[in-house]
Amino acid sequence: MRGPEAGNAARLARELPSPVAPHPLDARITADRARKYRQVLARRTSRLAVVIEDSYDQHNATAILRTCDAMGIHRVVVTTARNAFQVNDKVSQGVHRYLDLHVLPDIDAAAALLKSMGYKLWVTDLAADAAIGPQTLLPRLQQDPIAIVFGNEGSGITPRARELADGCFLLPMSGFSQSLNLSVSAAMTLQALRGAAVAADDAGDLPPGEQQVVYDRWVRRYLGEEIGGPLPTPAQDRRGVQVDSYRAC
Repeated sequence: MRGPEAGNAARLARELPSPVAPHPLDARITADRARKYRQVLARRTSRLAVVIEDSYDQHNATAILRTCDAMGIHRVVVTTARNAFQVNDKVSQGVHRYLDLHVLPDIDAAAALLKSMGYKLWVTDLAADAAIGPQTLLPRLQQDPIAIVFGNEGSGITPRARELADGCFLLPMSGFSQSLNLSVSAAMTLQALRGAAVAADDAGDLPPGEQQVVYDRWVRRYLGEEIGGPLPTPAQDRRGVQVDSYRAC
C-alpha cells in the first residue's frame, strides 16, 4: 500500500475512543468495516460545515465533497436554485454517501437550517471589509460553529447569500489571477481551518448520540436497507459518466 491510502490507514490504526455502542447489525458486516465506521466518526467535526451554492460543474461539486470527507467535515448543504446537483461517482469514490448531506432549493432554506443549528454563515467574497485569509476565522470557530458558503464557478456567491452572511473572507493571492477554481478555493479554506487537527489526528466533536445515529445509517445503507435522508437517483451525464443525481427537499 502506497500514497495517501497508506497514510490514512496508518492514521486510523490509532484507536480513538468511540461512543458507538454494539449494534444489532454488527454481525452482518466485517469487524474491519465496523471498526472503520467507528473510527471515522470519532474524527468527524460538526463545528465546521460547508455550503455549495448552485455549482454547475459536477466535478467541482464532487471534489468539494471529497475534500470535506478527507478533512473530517460531517455536514454539507447544497443549494439548487439555478443548477441541478450531480455527483460524479468515480471522482467521489463514494464518500458522498457518508456525509450528512442536505440538498435544499435555495440559500434561504440553507441559512434557515444552519442557523437553527447554531451556525454562523461566512461567505467567500472580495468585499472591502472581508477578513484576509480563512485562518483568521479560527478564533471565531472556537466560539461558534461556522458554515462556509462557496458560490458557483461563474458569479461566486449570490447577493442574497451575502445578505444572510454573518461575515466574509477572501483568499489572498499575489499573482496576475484574482480568482481560483472553486474546488481549489474550498480545499485551501478547509485545509486552513482543519489541517492542523487532521495532521494531529485529533478526536472530533460529533456528539455521541449523532455518532450512534449515523453509524446505524451507514450500516443499513451498506446492507441495502431503506433509510431516510437524501437518496440519489443513479444516472449518466451527457458524456456517459455515471452520476448520482439529487433533488432538493
